[in-house]
This record gives sequence, structure tokens and C-alpha cells, in this order.
Amino acid sequence: MTDNDTGIDAGPSRDDPVDADSITVDTIDCDEEITPRLVIAIDFGTYACGYALQWRSDYENANCLESIKVPTKWSASGFCTRKTPSCILLKPDKSIAEFGYKADFQFSKNESLPERKRPKDWKDWYFFRFYKMRLYTGEELTVDTPMEAANDKHLPAVEVLAKTIEYLKDEAINKLREDGVVYPEEETKWVLTVPAIWNDPAKHVMHEAAEKAGINGKNLSIALEPECAAIYCTKLPLDKMDVAIGSNEKTNIAAPGQTLMIVDMGGGTVDITTVKINEDKTMQQVYKSCGGPWGGTKVNEKFEMFLAELIGRETVRTFVEKHAIDYHDLRMDFESRKREMKGSDDQIPIKLPDSLRQLWERAEEKEIDEILEEKKEFGEIEFMTGRLFLEAKIIQRFFQETIDGLHKYINEEVFAEGSNISVNSIILVGGFAESSYVMQNVRESLRSRNIPVVRPQLPELAVLNGAVLFGQNEKIVTSRVMRHTYGIAMTMEFVPNKHKADEKYELDNMIMANNVFRKHVTIGQTVQISEWISSKEYYPENERDLKTTVFVFTSDSEDPVHTTEEGCKYIGQVDVDFGYGRNFTARKAVKVEFKFGGTELKVRAITSTANKPHVRYLKVQ
Repeated sequence: MTDNDTGIDAGPSRDDPVDADSITVDTIDCDEEITPRLVIAIDFGTYACGYALQWRSDYENANCLESIKVPTKWSASGFCTRKTPSCILLKPDKSIAEFGYKADFQFSKNESLPERKRPKDWKDWYFFRFYKMRLYTGEELTVDTPMEAANDKHLPAVEVLAKTIEYLKDEAINKLREDGVVYPEEETKWVLTVPAIWNDPAKHVMHEAAEKAGINGKNLSIALEPECAAIYCTKLPLDKMDVAIGSNEKTNIAAPGQTLMIVDMGGGTVDITTVKINEDKTMQQVYKSCGGPWGGTKVNEKFEMFLAELIGRETVRTFVEKHAIDYHDLRMDFESRKREMKGSDDQIPIKLPDSLRQLWERAEEKEIDEILEEKKEFGEIEFMTGRLFLEAKIIQRFFQETIDGLHKYINEEVFAEGSNISVNSIILVGGFAESSYVMQNVRESLRSRNIPVVRPQLPELAVLNGAVLFGQNEKIVTSRVMRHTYGIAMTMEFVPNKHKADEKYELDNMIMANNVFRKHVTIGQTVQISEWISSKEYYPENERDLKTTVFVFTSDSEDPVHTTEEGCKYIGQVDVDFGYGRNFTARKAVKVEFKFGGTELKVRAITSTANKPHVRYLKVQ
């Protein structure tokens, strides 16, 4: 593709073209937004999942927060929870056997049984646990990217994600039926949350999974987790927030003009978004989303590494393989203790399964009290009433890498020297933010900056509740700051000292540059949501061409020259038809525009001949 002086390129690279079959595009029939009668949100987290719903009539009442329904049907160890672990057990035909707590327990139970008592086809079942982090990797992700199961099997990522969404979707619909309510499918807005720091391909895979799960794409919105949390928290009164005693937190953190940093601390990642509250109570993003892999599951991993060093790797491996149900109970118990962790000097009790104790004593050929006497280098540890009592500083060490990573990022990256970010309050949300120990450490690290650090009383539900509110009013977020540079691949006349020599080629006695990156949006630029922006025209290389293709790229650089540079990624294409026998007296041209509505990138290409807009979601398949 070319601009005024050149023509439309044949592809992302003449020498190494992208396989177009791996990318598909969908025509968007209309761009209208409907007012939903019902909003159902699905929060698919690294560690836990849940859903919530709200009727439009309830949202329009004064106490709209009170009417968000979050079922407490998930049960574990005799108590009910609002979310359930992100675990799914699939039968050999890939139908859903169990989900959440039940899936984790059923898999552990069957793994603990003698082979003769397991299902005959057990080796062909699939079990996935905490698999969402697979989408956070820096690798190129497609719907066919393999997802590794806990039992060493694999399925395409989109299939596992679709099964997860399908289960939660069906649970929500069944809840309506149990309440005697008819599910208004055509008038229901579905909202699916994703981390703001995910790249575009990961978001597209999630969108594709939702459609595969049976959600109509026209009724689906992908929402950014920290933005949802911000929407929820700005509607909370201060008495519903956890604030430091004696601190100078403002009486209204959501007052117009306030700038809030939302730190979403989930199981896999910490996701940071900074927004400013406008006069009309809408919000605009003022700094690009950022974060990293410092979620709560890192603490669990440290605990398991500690056990392996304390007890012995071979002993622990045997325990996990031979006593999977006891291993399940040990993990669940530590998860509870982790959330209760405080900065005290108290001992922390961890239930030690009897099977693990026996394996340990047999391997050491000693009683457990004698073993612990010889393990003083690990810290103060006692065994009483079937529990290991660990001094608090041992557990605190499990948090250290995660806390240090978060501290360093906030202080050295977000508030780097020369940064123009001015924040009035920092709000911690997410399951990991339920830890008082984490809360205390974040407050301490920011004490010198005199920035209040608060959290809602139920931080684990902030994203889920906010996703419902987002579905009711998607226009509440008015602008975002771009995390990438976006542009189109084109050809133009070769410019020495600018274009690469290996991109030079000859066309009609002219020296041309191939794979030139023509920028439409720059990294760090603020763009208005749901508005067509950055209109630019392109011309085909050959005026006789009846069709052409617009190739869309992103870059991590502010001013990329070629689409083949490091940091540039091909994210999709728009196929354009100039039409047959229509207005061919005009010079053929394609006007290309971008729209960053919600979290879905739309690209519109309008031809000068047919004058018909081609609007596409760019969707990796």
C-alpha cells in the first residue's frame, strides 16, 4: 500500500509473506451500541473465576451497587465463596466433567485412586489448572497455540478458554432459570474481563473463545480489569473502603479532577492503570497501562519450593503423585493462610497431611520432631496437632520477590525521575490485595510520596462488580493511552539514509522502499474511545487492480520506519474491493481509519470508487 505518491503493497513482506489463512476478519454490520436489558459479567482470573449480573431497571435505581448479584454458590471445605478456582476437567470427548473446586478435587481424587478404580479412559481426560497465564507470555499467540494440561496433555488455547467461558455462561443462565426468570438473550450484554497489559492477540483469542462458547459477538464486550475496578471503586462511599487509621485520605476519592492509580493484584499478574475523573464523572486514562507477573500464585510457588527444600524433592514428588487428594488439601489450606497473613510475629499453622508426614519420616528414618530439630537453618518450625507452625518471617519470605517486584516497578518505572504522573490516591484491588501483609508493604513503600493507599472492603470482587457497571455504560471511559504504535504497511519512493537497503526494489523504473511503516497512532498518545481517528489515504500500485489488502501492524517504537523492524508485529488485515464498473473515472484510493472502542481495535477502509466502508475487527485465529 502507498500514500499519495506510491501504491498499495502486496503484503507484509515481499520476501517472507505472512500466511493469510492464519488471520481472518469479520465484517461488522453496524456500529450501534444497544442499551441492554440485562448485563452479565464474567471475571476469568488466573486463580479464580466468577460471574455477576444486574438488570437495567436495577442499575437505574439510586443504590445500583446493591443490585449487582454475585452468587455465593461455589463451595469448598464447608463454606461458600463468590469465586471458584480456575480449574477445568474435561472428558476424552472434551465435554466438561467438572469446574472450579469440584474439578480440582475430582482430578486429585482420581489421581489418588489405584488404577483399577479410576475411570477406564482416565488417561485420555484433560485437567487444566490456573491456565490463564499462558496468554500473558511474550510469544505470538493464536487460537491454535497449545495449552498444556496438568496431566501432560495439550489442547488448543481457544478450546480450553471457550470451555471455561461456556461453563460460566451456562451457570449464569441456569441461575436465572432457577429464579424463574426468562433469559433475554437478544437484550443481554455480556462482558468478559482481561488484563490491560495483555497484547492484542491475547485479547482477540479471548474474544474468539467467547464466541465459540456461544456468546453472540454483537452482544459481547471485552473490558480491561483495572478499568472495571476503577469504575466500581469510584462509586463506593469512603466507609466501604479500607483506609489507614489516622491517615489523611480524602473523603471522596472519586471527586472530579482526582487522579487514581488502580493496582489490580490478581493471581498471575499485577495490572496498573491510571485514570482521571472528569467533571461529568466519566474517566480518562492518563498513563498507559503497565504491570508484570507479580501475582499471588508466585507466593504459592515459593511455598512449594520451600517444602521441596525442607522435606526433600523426591519425597514431595512421591507425595504429589501418590496422594494427590492430600496435596489438594495442602494447597487449599495454604491459600487461606496466605490471605490471612499479617506483619505479626505470630506463628502460622499449615496443616501437614499425615501421608506426607509418614513419607518424610520414612525417608529421614526419624520422628518428625527430631527432623525439625536438625532443620534450624529453615527457621523456627514446630509440629503440633497435625500442623507445621512456621514463624511469620518464613511465610513473609514467600511474598518478598512479588512485593519487591511491585515496589521496584511502581517507584522506578511508574514514578520514574522525570515522570509527570501526579496521583491523588492508589487503590489496591484483586484477590492478592486481600492480604493485609501486602497492603502494609505497599503503604510503607509509598509513605515518602504521601499518596494514600486504600482498597475496597471486598477487593476480590472489584473487577467483577465493575465489569457489570461497565456493561451498563461503556461510555464511562472516554479515552485511553496507547501502549503501542499502530500503522499500515506501504511502499513509497526510496529515501537514502532513511530506508533500509534490503527493502529497496524497482517498480516502473522507480526505486521504491518496501514494508514502510506509515504511522496512524503513536505509543503514549491519548485517543478518544469509540471515535474514528487518524484518517489517511492510500493508492494501489496498479490502477487496474480491483482488490487490495490493508495490512495492519503495531510497534513498540515511537517512530518505526519499516514493518520488519524488531518490535513490529503484524496483527491483521482488511481486504478491500474497489467494486466493478462503479465510478472508475475517479482515481482509486482507500481511506483508512482506526477506532479504539472498548478493547477491540476496528479498522475501516473506504474506497473512492465503491464508496463502501469495509469495517473489520482484527481477530487472530
